[in-house]
Amino acid sequence: MLTTTSVSDLLSRTPLFQGLAPGQLDALSRGCRFLSLDQDEAAFHQGSPVRGFFMVLRGQMQLTVSTADGARKVVEIIREGESFGAAILFEGHDAPATATALTATELLVVTGTAVFGLLDRDPAFARRILANMAGRLHQLLQDVKSYSLMSGTQRVVGLLLREAESDGAGGSVVLLPTRKQVLASRLNIAPETFSRVLHDLSATGLIEVAGNRIVLHDVPRLAALLER
Repeated sequence: MLTTTSVSDLLSRTPLFQGLAPGQLDALSRGCRFLSLDQDEAAFHQGSPVRGFFMVLRGQMQLTVSTADGARKVVEIIREGESFGAAILFEGHDAPATATALTATELLVVTGTAVFGLLDRDPAFARRILANMAGRLHQLLQDVKSYSLMSGTQRVVGLLLREAESDGAGGSVVLLPTRKQVLASRLNIAPETFSRVLHDLSATGLIEVAGNRIVLHDVPRLAALLER
């Protein structure tokens, strides 16, 4: 069973809570609970209230937006150690997206009661949260810039290079984190385009594809594609 200390340690690893003092983390940890989701089970649905926010301890989540005609778009993939739902909680509106487990997933839920209680009595906590959220907003704006200005090939190449770097496998091996159609939706391209780009890069010898494992044979040439 996890103790308050171990929950505080988990909270300190999420970007939203980086830089918090031990006492602040302990106060938040007393308002936490755990939530286990099966694959395709939702933490919350678009249009529903959100009374806390979530850190992924194990597994993966996706945030999707549905339109009136039934179309669905993946807006973000959340992995182990990452969090989601904070902006919705602070805004006080119903969820603009649905949060669904891509695999069996374990979440740490930080209740709104704990967060707002600490905000009310600790200005330093409020300043730190604002600074950390500003950093997250900057990253989201970079994503939007990429989708607006980059071609489909550049979006896929950018994904491969980021994944290779984060996998720590010498910058040459990628293990795709989830299904290709989910990644395609996240990149705002059709699944057929995603597959075609992988095929074209493989045909030119830049990569080798074996299921979800992709070997990058020429990282400098791939990186050069992003500069066109």
